[in-house]
Amino acid sequence: MKKIQLFIFLFLPLSLLAQEERHGFRFGLNMGMYFPSKISANYYNGSAQYSFSDPNEVRMYSIEERLRLTPQTIATITNAYNASGFHFNYDSYPAAMRYNGAFQMGVQVAFDVNNASCFFMNLNACKVKTVDRFTIVLEGTTQQQNMQEDIRLFQIVGNEQRFNANLGYRTGWALEGNGLFFVQGGGSLLGTKVVSNQVFIANQTYDLIIGAQNPNQIVNYIPRTGIGFGYFIGTGFFLPLGNQFAELSINLSKDKMLLNNNEFKGWNKVLTLSVSI
Repeated sequence: MKKIQLFIFLFLPLSLLAQEERHGFRFGLNMGMYFPSKISANYYNGSAQYSFSDPNEVRMYSIEERLRLTPQTIATITNAYNASGFHFNYDSYPAAMRYNGAFQMGVQVAFDVNNASCFFMNLNACKVKTVDRFTIVLEGTTQQQNMQEDIRLFQIVGNEQRFNANLGYRTGWALEGNGLFFVQGGGSLLGTKVVSNQVFIANQTYDLIIGAQNPNQIVNYIPRTGIGFGYFIGTGFFLPLGNQFAELSINLSKDKMLLNNNEFKGWNKVLTLSVSI
C-alpha cells in the first residue's frame, strides 16, 4: 500500500492531486545563459572559405587579403614590428573556434490548462561572440635567427546578434511543497545576424566584412538577419510563490543557423530563470 501511495505522489500530475487553481494566461520575464553550438563558429576564422552575398557589393575578405588591401595597411604592420614584410602559412587560420556563453533576456506568455500543464510562447535575444588567434610570419625581423621564423599570434573576433522564438507545450508532476517538475517541447525559430568579423594587429582594428571596390572609399556593411526553423526539448522546475511563479529550465534546441547565405545545423543550449504573474 505504501508503495502505491509513493508512486501516486511522485508521478501523478498535480491536476489530479488537487483542485484546479490555475487556468488562464500568465506573463513573465526570462533571463539566463545561452550556449551556442560551435558548428558555425569557424565562419569567422578569417579564411573567407564561406560564400558571402550582399546587394551593396560588400564581401568577406580573408585576413591576408584584408591586410594587403592597401599599401598604407602593409606599411602600418611592417613599421610596427620593424619587419620588411609578412606572409601567411597554410595553418595560419584557427580551425576550432567556439562561441562564448552569452547572457540572454526575453519575455514569455503562458496559458495554464490546469496546475500541471500549459501552452507557452517566448521570445529571447542575446549577443554572441567567438574569439580566437591567428598567426602571421613576419619577415626581416631581429627574431629570425638560426633559420627560425618569427611567428606572431593576433586576435580575431566574430560578433553576432541572435533572437529565438519558441512555441511549446509543458506538462509536469507534483513535488513536495506544491512545486512541479516538468518536461516541455515544441517548435523554435532562430534569427541570426552577422554583425562583424574583425582582426586586431599593430594597435589597429580591421574589419573583414567590407565593401572595397575602391579601397579609399570603404562601404559600410549593413547586417541582415537570417531566419531558420527547428525544435526544442527541455525540463525544469516550476514553483508557485503566492501570486507569482518562478521557473528554472534547461532547453536543448536543434536549430538551423543562417549566417548570410550559409546554413549550419546544431544544438544550442539555454539555461533560463523565468518569473511570471
